[in-house]
Amino acid sequence: MYKHIIVAVDDSPTSRRTIAEAVALANASNAELTVVHAVDEALFAHFNRTTLANRDAVQSALISEGQAVLDAAIATAQAAGATPKSRLLTSEHLSISEQIVLAVKDLHADLLVVGSHGRRGVQRIFLGSVAERLLRKVDISAMIVRGVG
Repeated sequence: MYKHIIVAVDDSPTSRRTIAEAVALANASNAELTVVHAVDEALFAHFNRTTLANRDAVQSALISEGQAVLDAAIATAQAAGATPKSRLLTSEHLSISEQIVLAVKDLHADLLVVGSHGRRGVQRIFLGSVAERLLRKVDISAMIVRGVG
């Protein structure tokens, strides 16, 4: 069935459901599982040289928080019987979706599992949809796990 599944996570209830689905699929198909989390460093383009110290502190905090999200997802997957690998994705120039697309290609995955928070209307316009962008950009099968409520 599948040989390598990538599951993209954030720190949300939807993401926890997404991990459970990815683990079930990986276990059922005896596939390799890689959990990824992308840190959005794009906001740094708006910092100027006078705020470099603050920029470095913010960047360090974002990376630390991203690693904590990834570690929690790995623990959840392990508790469900998987032996996943992990990758923290960071870029000051690439969007979250672009980082994940590159990871999919680099790792030669054949399935991407990602959650959708189900935002609608104005909230979706302002926040966008990483899941939607991923569906348009990846050239492999993708599974969208719907958010709670």
